[in-house]
Amino acid sequence: MGIPVISLPWSVGADPRALRTLARHARRRWDVVHVHDTHALRLMTYLAALEGSGSRVVATRRTVAPTRSAWKWRRAHLILAVSESARDALIAAGVERARIYVVPEGVDAEGLEEQKKRVLREAAGATADQFLIASLAALGPDRDHATLIRAASLVVRDYPNARFAIFGDGPERGRLESLIDKLDLEGWVCLPGFVEGARSSLADIDLFVMPSLREELSTGCLEAMWAGVPVVMPASGDGRLRAEGIEPVRRGDHAAMASAIGRFIDEPDRRAQASEKASAYARAHGADAMVEATLKAYEAVSGPGRGGR
Repeated sequence: MGIPVISLPWSVGADPRALRTLARHARRRWDVVHVHDTHALRLMTYLAALEGSGSRVVATRRTVAPTRSAWKWRRAHLILAVSESARDALIAAGVERARIYVVPEGVDAEGLEEQKKRVLREAAGATADQFLIASLAALGPDRDHATLIRAASLVVRDYPNARFAIFGDGPERGRLESLIDKLDLEGWVCLPGFVEGARSSLADIDLFVMPSLREELSTGCLEAMWAGVPVVMPASGDGRLRAEGIEPVRRGDHAAMASAIGRFIDEPDRRAQASEKASAYARAHGADAMVEATLKAYEAVSGPGRGGR
């Protein structure tokens, strides 16, 4: 696309090599530097303290968990929170409300319009008559797939026709496989790994479950909702979720998750209503709306007549 890219050497959270490289380039004094995670925000905070900076720092906050280190968030000129709950967590940590914009994640509809049948069902070994409950996310420590597996152990007792598939790969795979074996869930819970084109087959799923420890609403959730799939997902401490079509449950509570799944299996009308609401929400929050709101945030901090970079 002709956009210049700066590659930073980076192996640890605050790699000094990355700091030196970034410092050299930042002397150009960009109008806005948008940092997308806490490591990048920490680097820019160090850089501003060491050398000063004419750039305005915009940071993104995607999680609703209380921040363990509020000082760096208070040094960003503007923070884009993905939801009201994420904003409230920042306010509780001491960040001024006026410096926080709520910009919900948006769905890129490309590749979602034409849903292909049976791609995910075949990968999961699920038959057409089985109720497929699935999660699509990296198998990392920021996800709570263990709670989903424990919930599955309760669901299959009452609904032997249920089939669980956790799509994705990551460092937690071995631990999850051991838990599946320990709970004797072979045949009911599978780990198919990464499936190419999975987002184009989301309509294969009857129910999407995202057992996140910190996120309120992931891109995977939004894509499933766009395809009309109801979602069960842990809510933040206040029990709120920002989207319709989602059944909120307490974090780490496998019994509550199992009950929510059971209600969707038992009540087709409930599924149909959640499907309609989920699809409407996702289609109203497209990538274009997210980009427009982000550009307005850049303008708010860069000031008039600065000719942004």
